[in-house]
Amino acid sequence: MMTVLPFHYCFGTSLLHTHLRAGGSLVINNYFQYVEDVLNEMETFSCTGLAGVPSTFQSLLNNKSFRGRRFATLRHVQQAGGKLADRYIEDLRSILHGDARLFISYGQTEATARLSYLPPEKLQKKTGSIGKGIPGVTLQVVDQTGIPLEQGEIGEIVAEGDNVAAGYLLPDPAKNPFRNGKLYTGDLGYTDEDGYIYLVGREKDFIKPSGYKVMAATIEHAILDMPEIAEAAIIGVPHDQLGEAAKAFIVLKENERITAETILDYCGKKLPIYAVPCDIEFMTALPKNSAGKVMKNSLKQTP
Repeated sequence: MMTVLPFHYCFGTSLLHTHLRAGGSLVINNYFQYVEDVLNEMETFSCTGLAGVPSTFQSLLNNKSFRGRRFATLRHVQQAGGKLADRYIEDLRSILHGDARLFISYGQTEATARLSYLPPEKLQKKTGSIGKGIPGVTLQVVDQTGIPLEQGEIGEIVAEGDNVAAGYLLPDPAKNPFRNGKLYTGDLGYTDEDGYIYLVGREKDFIKPSGYKVMAATIEHAILDMPEIAEAAIIGVPHDQLGEAAKAFIVLKENERITAETILDYCGKKLPIYAVPCDIEFMTALPKNSAGKVMKNSLKQTP
């Protein structure tokens, strides 16, 4: 397994434990900013697996070398740690060669890393889904009172199973996701007619322009549909007329050029008027933690 995730992060820890248990080996490269080194080592050590978070695969797909290589030994690719935009999933699926299978999964630290996965054979039909609960795990989408919702209705994802922690060793009064033996994940989603779950975003990661509740991920994924854009992150900022409005931080693909006006015009065709960002800021890279997740608190401190 090519391991680019740190072991103090639950996804990285799960790779360590599962491969040790199976008698497998790990190729450790935690400096993922050097994408070429990762790709070279995957070929040198004949890696059969690769796992990463959305930013991992965004970096790979924006690397021309990745698209031209054929990893003869690669058998499985795992993506978790947040929702990867549908465009990237389709792109990644089209690039993988031979026997390589793409697994989209979902989990949390409080659930010993993994809660659900989408089988590769369902990927094309159920693009965007995190699948169903793994064996022994029950997932539901519930309303604010804990009542299961009908298909298509957005609510909080709740998990139950033996892998779910009983609670925190040191309880945090400000955060108590454990209720009645269940884990309230803080993630919002919905189910389709076949019971597959689709992730919408974090319960707290939204903005309220003109009183409307808009998930940051909704705006981010709309922007990421533009082929020139590599990464996008949305935060809420004060606004004189709307109260709060979206501000977009954009990273362009290498050698791409596009104006803020073009992005805003595109958003105006894809989103309600109140969800269109009030400001666009271009960056060479988004601030990320060691697990590869965007640090929005750092973006909020940007002048």
